[in-house]
Amino acid sequence: MSRIQTVRECAPEFYLQHRNAIDMTVGFLGFLGQQHSAFGQIFSQSSAPLPDIAAALAQAIPRMGLEQRTLDFIDSTMTTVMDALYDVVSAPNLPPYLADCVWPIKGAFEPK
Repeated sequence: MSRIQTVRECAPEFYLQHRNAIDMTVGFLGFLGQQHSAFGQIFSQSSAPLPDIAAALAQAIPRMGLEQRTLDFIDSTMTTVMDALYDVVSAPNLPPYLADCVWPIKGAFEPK
């Protein structure tokens, strides 16, 4: 999701097709970054490989001292946002620089 946050420009047709999911993603990640500086720092590393971002989040979240209800909110909202991004990463005109977003999002929702 953080990869989408730092995209400065994309094809207008692609954005128009997926603007709700893109805007929801950018808004949610921006909100998290404003609420917790550690999130903002990690999400700003969006050019890092996705496993590195995931590892940074896994290390940072326990140290942030978040209440369970906050963690539940983040988890449920992230699931909703990733679900909205499913169609984005499934698009045949997905920009190549977003190709590494496909497996984590599709993998989260494919039947086991």
